[in-house]
Amino acid sequence: MIEIVKDERGSLSAARVFLAGSLAFTGTLIVLDSTIWDVPEPAYSLLGALTVGLVAWAGGPRMAQYLAPQVGAVASGIAQAAKGLRRPDLLDNSPDFREHDER
Repeated sequence: MIEIVKDERGSLSAARVFLAGSLAFTGTLIVLDSTIWDVPEPAYSLLGALTVGLVAWAGGPRMAQYLAPQVGAVASGIAQAAKGLRRPDLLDNSPDFREHDER
């Protein structure tokens, strides 16, 4: 179980420790909500936002090193495709544009 909160170098990761604690707390809160205690809905929203932030903190740098080149490749592909597009001679917001009536 302790291996979950360790990083690649084998030392404890603060982000992973906080994330594990937050998830354990949220799980306990869900059990208490279903049995003896009524938890307000905003508490779940705040815990969800905290969890998303902790996931981004724990996985952000490693995710970025894998996803950033992919995002760059997609942007490059879009830019290459956009070079081949030509602008039409008549735009639909031009004063000379008339809708074709097909009746």
